[in-house]
Amino acid sequence: MTLNHLIPFTAILASSLFANDKIVLGQSCALSGPTKDLGVEMNQGASAYFKGVTEIQLNVKDDKYEPAICEANTKAFLADKVTALFGYVGTPTSKVAVPLAMEAKTIFFGAFTGAGFLSDQKANPFAFSLRASYDAETQNMVEHLVNDLGVKEIGLFIQDDAFGEAGKSGVEKAVAKLASQGVKIVAEGKYARNTLAIKEGADKISAGGAKAVIMIGAYMPCAAAIKYWKKSGFQGPFLNVSFVGSAGLAESIKSDAKNVAISQVVPLPWDKSVAVVAEYQKAMGGKDLGFGTLEGYIAAKTIHLAIQKSAKPVTSETLKAALEGMSSFDLGGLVGSFGATDHRGLKFTNLTKINADGSFSVIKSLKDL
Repeated sequence: MTLNHLIPFTAILASSLFANDKIVLGQSCALSGPTKDLGVEMNQGASAYFKGVTEIQLNVKDDKYEPAICEANTKAFLADKVTALFGYVGTPTSKVAVPLAMEAKTIFFGAFTGAGFLSDQKANPFAFSLRASYDAETQNMVEHLVNDLGVKEIGLFIQDDAFGEAGKSGVEKAVAKLASQGVKIVAEGKYARNTLAIKEGADKISAGGAKAVIMIGAYMPCAAAIKYWKKSGFQGPFLNVSFVGSAGLAESIKSDAKNVAISQVVPLPWDKSVAVVAEYQKAMGGKDLGFGTLEGYIAAKTIHLAIQKSAKPVTSETLKAALEGMSSFDLGGLVGSFGATDHRGLKFTNLTKINADGSFSVIKSLKDL
């Protein structure tokens, strides 16, 4: 079922009567299932921005974070001839959608994943990624482990699919750069997507002698693994990529958040000193603030900027040209760039910790965990 989430009914009615006057964006994401928080947050943030933009209609379909459902959703959007695909959530889902979008020469923009194929302009010329890559996130993690703590024996806990493999590739590249210093992955454990079957993978990492764990997964299994390790006496540190779902992880581990770090690809959603964050907070009405909703808001603002710069009538072809022409854009204290050979807009990444009250703080060193 297609949900026009948070879009006023009048806008939906108008679009059905005057379809040619509307720029329609199709979003497939998890609105139900174990990973629904990520999809709901991404959609909420985007909808908060689009509610003030009358020329854009955002249609959303629930894919439950399952590739087969996402594939069907994407085919339906393309059959409806949406202007662009926008704000998908997840690597395995995006991986099945991107080839369909490329075949249809339709823009695939702003997915909630740092997978490298999304910014590969040669293989996927109509795909654009806004957020920093998993390569950038994991390289930052490995460097902090080595430089801050002297940790060289790294465990890798991953979701057993394209998402996990994308993160694993980033860790392997970062480790290879520091191999001469003795840095290595000593153990790898996996869990199946949309499950909490973490014991076998967690035990492999414990047995492998890891001194720290980099985690490429969603918050429920990652929280379960962290609790399991701590109960057995392994205290980490545990480093999570941004996709984990920061709010969900914080709520899941609550008072047991010591030595847990989360990489972020957007500023703190509570930092009003950043202009786009203040703007986002106002649009959200001060509610449901978080990294996921902020990323959705930023993605929506960026594609709107491209639409404004696009030749008219707006099509995927004109949007592609507009995006590639945005060599420097300022979203409000957050500066990015695209180009004909650069389809990744932002390079921003930092590390955060979960405070005792469930809030988040940026950390400069893992010694601050």
